[in-house]
Amino acid sequence: MISPVPGPRAISVGAISLGCPKNLVDTEVMLGLLREAGFALVPEEAGPEVLLVNTCCFVAAARQEAAAALEKAAARRRAGEVKALVCAGCWPQADLAHLRQRFPEVDAFMGPGDVANIVSIVSGALAGSGQPGPAAPPSSFLYDDHLPRVLATPPWTAYIKIAEGCSRGCRFCVIPRLRGPQRSRPPDSILREARALAAAGVREVNLVAQDTTAYGSDRGGPGLADLLGELAAVDGLHWVRLLYGFPDRVDDRLIDVMARHARICHYIDLPFQHADPEILRRMGRPGDGAAYLRLIERLRAAMPDIAIRSTFLVGFPGEHEEHFRRLLEFVEAAGLDRAGAFQYSPEQGTPAAAMPDRPPPEVAAERYHRVMTLQQRLSLARNRLWVGREIEVLIEAAGPVPGEWIGRSFRDAPEVDGTVRVIGPRRGLRGGDLVLVRVSGAEPYDLIAEPVASTRARRPAGRGRAPDRPQ
Repeated sequence: MISPVPGPRAISVGAISLGCPKNLVDTEVMLGLLREAGFALVPEEAGPEVLLVNTCCFVAAARQEAAAALEKAAARRRAGEVKALVCAGCWPQADLAHLRQRFPEVDAFMGPGDVANIVSIVSGALAGSGQPGPAAPPSSFLYDDHLPRVLATPPWTAYIKIAEGCSRGCRFCVIPRLRGPQRSRPPDSILREARALAAAGVREVNLVAQDTTAYGSDRGGPGLADLLGELAAVDGLHWVRLLYGFPDRVDDRLIDVMARHARICHYIDLPFQHADPEILRRMGRPGDGAAYLRLIERLRAAMPDIAIRSTFLVGFPGEHEEHFRRLLEFVEAAGLDRAGAFQYSPEQGTPAAAMPDRPPPEVAAERYHRVMTLQQRLSLARNRLWVGREIEVLIEAAGPVPGEWIGRSFRDAPEVDGTVRVIGPRRGLRGGDLVLVRVSGAEPYDLIAEPVASTRARRPAGRGRAPDRPQ
């Protein structure tokens, strides 16, 4: 967590990090560089002299969230509550002219490629000579283990960004234009960072990138399966979780490595986006619903307890009711543990923005609610399979009532998935503890459980007793 640097002359900095964990890692690196330079890091609500807002603009909802945060930050700047306001991230890279006009209170704009320059950018903003704008795309920045980081997550969990940029051709996505092509970090750098995090008390690392399953493809060296095997041997780590994969790169070797190593969570996040082959081709995405179902079967055959998460995009140009019906049929057949959805929004500079036949917003909204209502029922069915079984839980906080604790299992990625409510012990637990519990109840997103014997978990990491398949 953020800890201030002592000293009466230190200028205080607070940060608001929006968007995905990949953006959060950028924020943590910037905070690390600022602290190393002598700035004092404080929570943004504590009245910092410098306020950093790291934005996301992946979809319209992300821009709306960023705009709301910037409006509040601009009001604080006008009131003199902060001396300098810095706007970072993908939005300045994508639409600098708009942001300059809308938020004249911002003292400096910077993009993803300017992370390493944060100290000079903040110093310039304080001196009245703010950063004129992001470096010209595409970004070439790639952080490594030599750069300092200040974890904004609880001390027992962290994200490791294993690659930056993306070389995919998804027609709705602005990421390649803003962050450049795929750039994988050297394996040694990732392993050194993982060892340092473990030595600092981190129990869980979550691997992130725009496309984690493409790791190493740009370097011609070891790929993701090799990296996971090495990470599984890092002393002190208990869970290694894989996020943001592509289904066409999940091969038998990756599945075998995940199944064999106890520290690798039986969990995978595979944004399918759709299932109808025509819509997937229009999106520039690989595969189809039938291929995805075969992949799910292979994953569950190797790891019967695996939790599979996905994301779906509805309302894409050309999506008619029959296309959406095929998506619903796929979601029903897949029986995923977790899934989210978002409504298509045209992004400037993407091929999809010029495509005709976009469903009306009200139709996209109705489809969003239909797919999420279906997934809620399926998530509940998957959760009910765990009732009566034992599972390992990482405790994160005390619950709202005495004797209740909130944690996560290997099935739950931070922030995006459910929790496990552990009911029983009134004392003796704290954040970061691992406990073995028996599940006593299930809700659509959360489990309810009671401790088994002692507060220390005995089951191997990343696994529970395999549930039966839902009928």
